[in-house]
Amino acid sequence: MQSTDRIDGSPRNEACDNIDSCGTARNSSASEGIRSTAIRTLDPVPLYLIPQTISAAVRRHGRSILEIRAKLNGHNFFVITITLQEVDCNE
Repeated sequence: MQSTDRIDGSPRNEACDNIDSCGTARNSSASEGIRSTAIRTLDPVPLYLIPQTISAAVRRHGRSILEIRAKLNGHNFFVITITLQEVDCNE
């Protein structure tokens, strides 16, 4: 007989069970409930303006930011690309 704190020999963590997910093993997800992403590319900025530009993007988009990339474009200007998640769960 298994103890209640283990499932198939693995530890069970109630706190992580179904955290912010639209589809899990217990809850099927339709294609319209799957997370999609949006990519925003900002205008080229010089090196010294990267912190202010990223800070403004974080204030604007908050927790929906998945990834921020800064790539050297040339002449010491950087192109900043922000990947955002768009959640549309029908809960």
